[in-house]
Amino acid sequence: MSAMARTELELDRLVTREDLTRLRMTLGRLGRVLRQQNDDGLSYALVSLLFAIARSEPVTAGELAISEGVSPPSVTRSLNRLRKLGYVNRESDPSDRRASLISLTEAGNRERAAILKTREIWLTEHLARLTAEDVTQLLAALPALERLCDPALSHHDGG
Repeated sequence: MSAMARTELELDRLVTREDLTRLRMTLGRLGRVLRQQNDDGLSYALVSLLFAIARSEPVTAGELAISEGVSPPSVTRSLNRLRKLGYVNRESDPSDRRASLISLTEAGNRERAAILKTREIWLTEHLARLTAEDVTQLLAALPALERLCDPALSHHDGG
């Protein structure tokens, strides 16, 4: 029996299809609600890129494409939009003249901070509505959720 089949059998004992659907729908709804907390008109892709740059700056477009799980042309288009808004700088990479290093401008850092503040306010207000036990359980689930989101664990078979 393959490792994949064994893992699927073990998972079948732990999780029902209904559980999977509920988890997927709940995480999707939470993601949508959090993304809606920035009312400045930036798309989810642009906001995600802004945060990815802040985590790793200076960073190349290729590194961003990998970390965001999107194509290099998509990253280039998004970076061009962010540059037009004055949120990112591009400088030549001294170690590779073909590449550019991307970093946030002061305006980009301010925008990121504003988005973060808005989302933190929303999350704090909504966490306050939960019981202490609910909050403790959510925090205990964070490591597993982080592993679930790890791009190294994602598999796409094209179907």
